[in-house]
Amino acid sequence: MSDKPKRSYFFRSFTFVKPFLGLLIATIILNTVFSTLTATTVATIKPIFELIFNSNISIEQNTQSNNLLSNIKNEFFNFLKNLVVNPNDVKSTLINLSVFIIILFVFKNLFKYLGSIVNARLEESIIRYIRNNLFSKLMTLDLNYFNTTQAGSIISTLTNDVTIVNSTTISALTGLLREFIQVVLFLFLLLSISPFLSLIAFSSSIATIGILRISTYYLRRYANRMQGAMADFTTVLQESLSGIRIIKGYNFEEQTKSKFFDKTNKYFKSSIKFQSVISLVPSLNEIFAIIALVIVFLVGGSFVLEGKMRGDELMLFLFALFSIMSPVATIVHNISQFQRGIVSTKRVFDILDQEVKIVSNKNKEPKFEKCIEFENVSFAYNSDLVLKNVSFKVEKGKKVALVGASGSGKSTIVDLIVRFYDPIEGEIKLDRVNIKEFDIHKYRNLFGIVSQEIILFNDTIRNNILIGNPKASEEDILKACQISNSLNFIMKLPEGLDTVIGERGVMLSGGERQRIAIARALVRNPEILIFDEATSSLDSESEKVVQEAINASLKDKTAVIVAHRLSTIVNADEILVFENGKIVERGTHSQLLANKNIYHKLYTLQIS
Repeated sequence: MSDKPKRSYFFRSFTFVKPFLGLLIATIILNTVFSTLTATTVATIKPIFELIFNSNISIEQNTQSNNLLSNIKNEFFNFLKNLVVNPNDVKSTLINLSVFIIILFVFKNLFKYLGSIVNARLEESIIRYIRNNLFSKLMTLDLNYFNTTQAGSIISTLTNDVTIVNSTTISALTGLLREFIQVVLFLFLLLSISPFLSLIAFSSSIATIGILRISTYYLRRYANRMQGAMADFTTVLQESLSGIRIIKGYNFEEQTKSKFFDKTNKYFKSSIKFQSVISLVPSLNEIFAIIALVIVFLVGGSFVLEGKMRGDELMLFLFALFSIMSPVATIVHNISQFQRGIVSTKRVFDILDQEVKIVSNKNKEPKFEKCIEFENVSFAYNSDLVLKNVSFKVEKGKKVALVGASGSGKSTIVDLIVRFYDPIEGEIKLDRVNIKEFDIHKYRNLFGIVSQEIILFNDTIRNNILIGNPKASEEDILKACQISNSLNFIMKLPEGLDTVIGERGVMLSGGERQRIAIARALVRNPEILIFDEATSSLDSESEKVVQEAINASLKDKTAVIVAHRLSTIVNADEILVFENGKIVERGTHSQLLANKNIYHKLYTLQIS
């Protein structure tokens, strides 16, 4: 990753803050006040030491200096003295100073608390905003993206990477700002006391810059490995949970555990290496800072002994120098963490920057009055053609069946009809209008789809059916259930339509799931029904029940039926036989049998 894209991803991550500028400004103000009060609490060291060592604090004004910073410092201390000092009563001065310190710390912690609350709201708002944007983007992407991208990688980005983007870039920057303000204020105090000692103290920063430059390369490398390993073990986890029946059925538990352990071990090793580097940076920085502090103590002590510097000023300088170490260490740590944030930011933008290939035309509403037509359509998932110059019509009110061996292109036809993909050549037209010209959501509303792999959600039967039409009435639901041959078994369940069916509908049998899917398709009252091998995975008894439901649902409907069992399509108005992505035969059942070609062989083989 070159420097230019690194900077690009880093700065682009702050576009997520734009909707929350009010919270950001409030965070900056509260943190600025907190940092100012923190520096002020350290500054009270001077009058405390004056009171301890001199038994009183002179209210006499400090003489003006040619140093602007010294003049500002003197004005501040003169203001402080006028506020707390009673020249005639040391005890009263002590009480005033004590009360002032208590009030100062109360306000400091109040602003710290308020800043933390506002900052937490800002961070959680940003995390929610990024996740919502990512999920919204995912919902716009075509199926090919999900076919070529690991589900675990997507889940890892939405969960882990989003949190890391916030904590290591956006949140880290607000933390940097708070610590930077403290550093500036303490630096101002140090320079106002002694520029020479300040120069000695910050000589260690040269070494810190060198350490940061060297560590950046390794931090970025290990951060890349960590995020990749995290996506890998998330993928194994997701696959293992969804395929747990196969794993247990084939006694594959130990091999699955070994695979998961291997991925977590890779993450562990990369994480340890990352932490070893990121922990080394502040440790080395502190060592150099302490060396500088000791040198300042020796040089400053000699100044006091020689009468070149007052003892209370040296103590204030040392306290300020010690106080500046913590914010400097935080800044160094956050800068180191940026490398991991940049890696996660890239993964987030890899999704957000995905091109939306299936583009909707919002201006045109589809109407199905005559036919859907394929004109010389070709399609390839990668480089190999799956469909080659395919042409056919599905006229309104007709039932067209697609048959052929696995991989011949039947299911691809279905995906193209509902525009999950667009053809690479040719056109698909609805009443002579290219389907690309329609509003995609309104176009898909024309269809009710029942596929071989039934996807049901961990919700009630009612809500699974309402996916087909969220506005459907109770009467619509019951009618769809009756036509789909599912009403009887639903009413026998403990909660009827409100029965929760478990993840992927695990509480139901295969035939029952299939009938719920048919009800889901029917409840939207579609113009065109699509059955994609809807009975191929069922046993004979379930197939009979589901086929009866399919036959009932097809009444007065246009239909496209992908069939594995040819006995289910003998009444189709037209049967298209596919082989190697081409239509090699077409006609009615009796016509194709009379031809004694591919269809005749397939049908005879199944019957026998």
